[in-house]
Amino acid sequence: MNLKDLKHLNSLLADFTWYGRTFLQTGTGLEWDAIGGQDYFATAWMEFFKGINDGTYHRLAEAITDAPYIPHFREEVQKQLNPLLAELEAMAVEHGLHKIKVRIDVEKFKRYETKLRQLSADGIVFDIIQDDDDIRDTYFIDGDPDQIRSYLMHGIKGVIDRYTSAEQEKIRGLESRVKELETELQEKNALLAVLDAGRMELARTVKEQQDEITAVTERNRTLEGILSEYKKEEEEADNGVIDPSSPIENGRLRMYFFYKLGFLDKSIWNDGLTYGQMGKILQKILGGKPIKADTAERDVKLFNATGSAKLKDFEAKNEDKVLNYLKSVCPDTDFPKGRFVNDIRKNTGRNG
Repeated sequence: MNLKDLKHLNSLLADFTWYGRTFLQTGTGLEWDAIGGQDYFATAWMEFFKGINDGTYHRLAEAITDAPYIPHFREEVQKQLNPLLAELEAMAVEHGLHKIKVRIDVEKFKRYETKLRQLSADGIVFDIIQDDDDIRDTYFIDGDPDQIRSYLMHGIKGVIDRYTSAEQEKIRGLESRVKELETELQEKNALLAVLDAGRMELARTVKEQQDEITAVTERNRTLEGILSEYKKEEEEADNGVIDPSSPIENGRLRMYFFYKLGFLDKSIWNDGLTYGQMGKILQKILGGKPIKADTAERDVKLFNATGSAKLKDFEAKNEDKVLNYLKSVCPDTDFPKGRFVNDIRKNTGRNG
């Protein structure tokens, strides 16, 4: 709505409230001599009684309560109508039908003649104008001041109620919307709570998985280190060059020497010894860097697994290396391939 609409509404309000203000000024519609009219061709009493009888007053009320005005000008309407309604309610009025005396300036008869004849035809003025010579300055209208006031107040209350009802309806709509929003908010809060719980559970699961991944990664790193050492031992055993003047550093190769010399034969050991104890004793006797207990046990088991593919592979790679080492240590002894252990045992047996 804009200024143009407000101006139009104020014009309607001015015409509408004119009836109530005029009723107050005329002593409840009984004294009209001092009241000036709005229309050049009619007096105030002509306009007033015609307006409340032909529906003009009612149509003004309907125009003021036109729907587009209501949401925007409630305060403007109430500011103008509430005080007028209060005055009408507070005034003392006479009850019963009165013959209200109204006058015109006979010199202005021609100006008012059309309106007078219309009022006469409508039964508002009961003095019938007979002809052009029938000119009088006083006319009479039957009216009940209390009923007229009630009619005016009913129109004002109707307008106020319409604006108030619209406002209340708007408030109810807003309250309903607030409830809807509260319900939506509760639903969203419930969903958020579920999501938060889900996120917390997911975070806990992720934390557990991260801890597990960390532990697995650490185990893998440890296993990789062990495997690296194992591979290194394998490579040293396979590729290392044996210096006859120095201790054999490679633990597995040392254990292989014990095996080839027959010292890993479980039958020559005390029945109470474990593989691990056998390996520890043997590596200690032969010297060199210490062998870890689990490594020694693993190697003893390997060299007691007669016929295993892994043992055969190791022998294929290292038997010549052992044979050449023994020949370098004892050049006077013949070590035929595949028989040198037996020769050592035989020589050892004779010398013993």
